This record gives sequence, structure tokens and C-alpha cells, in this order.
Amino acid sequence: MSFVEGLNLIVASTTASSADTDSRNSAGKSSLVELIHFLLGSRATNTALAMNKALRHITFNLEMDWPGLSNPLGIRRSGQRAGFVTLNEDVTGTDDGAMFPRTGAVELSVERWTQLIERNLFGLRGDHPGVSGRVLLSFLARRISSHGFNEPTRTFSRQSAPEAASNLAYLLGLDWQLVDEYRQLAARKATRIQLKKAVDDPVWGRIVGSTADLRGQITLAEAQVERLRAQVAEFQVVPEYERLKDRADRVSRSIKQLAQEDVIDQHNLEELQAAVTETTDGP
Repeated sequence: MSFVEGLNLIVASTTASSADTDSRNSAGKSSLVELIHFLLGSRATNTALAMNKALRHITFNLEMDWPGLSNPLGIRRSGQRAGFVTLNEDVTGTDDGAMFPRTGAVELSVERWTQLIERNLFGLRGDHPGVSGRVLLSFLARRISSHGFNEPTRTFSRQSAPEAASNLAYLLGLDWQLVDEYRQLAARKATRIQLKKAVDDPVWGRIVGSTADLRGQITLAEAQVERLRAQVAEFQVVPEYERLKDRADRVSRSIKQLAQEDVIDQHNLEELQAAVTETTDGP
């Protein structure tokens, strides 16, 4: 199947003998879109079509136009090695878009392949929070399995409005960074709401403590910090180390005292031994 520039619709084939009551289901329309996403770097979950046990050994192929190439770029990926894609041309190039000399087929990780899609197909370079190449592709190739046709501004049913808005703004050439700031604010608001719910939960008080308890602990901690700051400012030794120093001084004095007593005892012992010797050797 070939696609052309602009809007492409995938429909089931009909024949002259087809009736209005003939079903167009299970013709492979959704499966084709799923395989396109698989070849363009979607996650290989257990429910992915290409990861089906009966299809894992099949290598799927896609040819697509690529900036800087005169011929279509060939892409291959299979369920057996779902973490990698094989390209028939080395289009990694550099961050400024310059191509490396052609080296034939090259195998890339899916993560690297996704980065190339973002850079070369969507012009995304550097940090671009709030905008994803995979989300942009989901807007361009909608999937029925993700309920991508339910709403025009979402690619799946649970997609947050701020996330969808920043990607749509980028596709439409609007100031997506301004929209992304709204997304960040919405995320902070959601976090604040969750924290408020947690604080209001009575279990939180039993685990962390009441507000009064926490304020008391904060006051004690702040007082301890101020004492340490004062000691440092006055070049005082921290009390714990001062006590250790006093103990070491006492032990040192005890050792000196014991050494002096040992000398005296040794002298007395020598005098006693001399007296005993004189008494024994007398007339």
C-alpha cells in the first residue's frame, strides 16, 4: 500500500458484487496502522500486534520519504528483536542535520530511532518538554485501539488536555512553549490537590504527626541550628568534642600519675632489696 501527500484514509476494498450489508470489519485497516506505528518506534507491549506469538518471527517493512535522501528510506523491525530497527541507510548524521557518509544498512535502538524521527521529521532538537515525537505521530496516524477517533484534540481517551494542547500547538505552528507552561501549571495544581488530600487524611497525621507536633520539632531544630551557628561564629569547639577532649586529658593525667608512682615504687623496692641484702650479709 502506498500513501500520498495530504490526508490518507484506509478503507476496506469493495467489489461490484458487494452489498450494503457486507461487513467491512476485520479487513486489516487497524492492523495496518498499528504496524506503521510499530515501525516508527512505538513501544512493543505484550498486546502489540507484532508481538503476537504467530507474528513475532515476521520482519515488517516500511519505505518512507526522508529529508536529505533522494530514495525512500527502508525500515525493518520484528517482534523477536523489538528493541531495534534496521535502516537501509545511515541517517543518524549530526545534531545539525548533516549526514554521515553512506555505510549501507545500520541497526539502531528504538530510542535512537525515535530521536531521529523527532529531529529530522519534526525539527525537534535539544530539550522540548511537553512535546514528543511519538505523540505527534499519534495525531497524524490515529489508532482505533487507543480511541484516537473519539476526540479531535486527543490521541487516546485518558490523554490530559495540557499534554495534547502542547503537541497540537507545535503541529499548528503556535507557541507551544507558552502552552507547555500551562501544562506545567496544571501538573503543579494536580500535585497540590493530591497533597491536600493526603494532609486531610487522618492516617497522615498518625504517620507524620500533627501540625502542632511538627511545628514543635521545627522550633527545636531551628534552635539547635542557631546554637551551632553561634559556636562556629565564636570558634568554639562543639560540646561533644569538648567532652571528649576533657576525658582524654583526664586519661593522660592518669597515665602520667601512674608512671610517677611506678618510678617511686621501683625506687622503694630497690631500697628494700638492698636493706635485706645488708641484713643477710651482716656478722
